[in-house]
Amino acid sequence: MVKICIKTLILEFVTENGPSHIRQIHLQISQIRPQVPQHTIRARLSELSRCDGLEEKLSAFGSGFYGLYQENKQLCSVVSYPNRGPWGNAQYRGNCSGFLVKDLILRFHCQSIFDPAQGSGTVKDVVDGINKYRQKNIQYRGEDLKQGWDVLASELPQRQFDMVWYHPPYWDIIRYSTDPRDLSTCQTLGDFEGRLNRSAERLISILKPGGILAILIGDKRKCGQYFALFKTLLANPNLGELRAIIIKIQHNCSSGIKDYGTSRFLIPIRHEYCLIFQKPV
Repeated sequence: MVKICIKTLILEFVTENGPSHIRQIHLQISQIRPQVPQHTIRARLSELSRCDGLEEKLSAFGSGFYGLYQENKQLCSVVSYPNRGPWGNAQYRGNCSGFLVKDLILRFHCQSIFDPAQGSGTVKDVVDGINKYRQKNIQYRGEDLKQGWDVLASELPQRQFDMVWYHPPYWDIIRYSTDPRDLSTCQTLGDFEGRLNRSAERLISILKPGGILAILIGDKRKCGQYFALFKTLLANPNLGELRAIIIKIQHNCSSGIKDYGTSRFLIPIRHEYCLIFQKPV
């Protein structure tokens, strides 16, 4: 009798929200987790019929309930996230997928995050989701030049953090503003590298001993020359110990549709690097 009532409740819930409600949930899950077979999704819907808080759990489908915030135990040195996930604003130029942020936060058991270039709010959304769906209490602080906070000159937070996620401009590939404090306005490679290194040194200073500085950065090609922008960071002795380099495959990037002509060396750039530094204990 109880099972019949619960099944009826699910049917009524779906009817109330429209006949396409389950289909929308299914599509949302398929977009975020394309490797999950349909019969597994249906099984999870069936499992919900035996759970309390049915409406809350159904509303969480595709945005947290269905494994979106599970730890990625297969994290390795090459990652690919064809779907950027539900975090931040996909229309914001230079935005990145929140999956790698989520994977690093969970892997290193971070309890506090500083985000000095928050952009459209991807990292904040990731932290909010982890806190909600994994019942954590991770503290987040974000700053941005758009709000007047300068990574090279503004006062740093008075507290220390477990992780700093730093996603700086890739020199002038995207000009984010005309503000001379903006790293994307640097006129020369030397100026960019100097400011990038100084900003990274400032950021590692606010980490707890053993804390993680994760820097996501890509390469640049200009006038036929190739610039591996991350190399200058590897040569900086003030950034702690290099613990890992993760190569992140880029999807839907402009280099994938650009016509490079007949040059054999103009190979499209479709990757970024995430450099993982650890502050000495």
